Amino acid sequence: MKKLLAVAVAAVMLNGLYGLSLSLSGAYQDITDQKGGGAYLGLKADLIINLLPILKARGYLVEVDFSAGIPMKIGVFTGSDLLLVLPLPTMMQPYIVTGFSYEKDSAIVFKGGLGAEFGFSGLIGYLEGNLNYIKPAQGNSKIPINIMGGIRYPLQIGF
Repeated sequence: MKKLLAVAVAAVMLNGLYGLSLSLSGAYQDITDQKGGGAYLGLKADLIINLLPILKARGYLVEVDFSAGIPMKIGVFTGSDLLLVLPLPTMMQPYIVTGFSYEKDSAIVFKGGLGAEFGFSGLIGYLEGNLNYIKPAQGNSKIPINIMGGIRYPLQIGF
């Protein structure tokens, strides 16, 4: 009986710990016009997994950018970030965003920013601002600023 109770407690803990969320968001990217094409809109869909109570990983599933002079860009697994949640006893949960990506023969990108999520009626709304330090293989570094907001839907996994 003790083993069954231990398995039940572990299942409940793991269900809360390794939760998944699907996010849909809109983004206003390159506000400071660092890339030279002007600010543009983007749409994103991503999947978030809770690794620890204060650490989440985000992987972009689909990203569509509507930038001037460049055709629509669609990608699958176009990037990933770590979200460090600052636990506060409020309805708003602030977090810190960090990310890194490497594009072969093109650029190294470091991402940093702040965000907050708010729970309402089964969904989670969020707003995030970040800046990317882009070090191209040739040319000068750029630091575009992006603002992103959307909704997250917690996916039920468990026992």
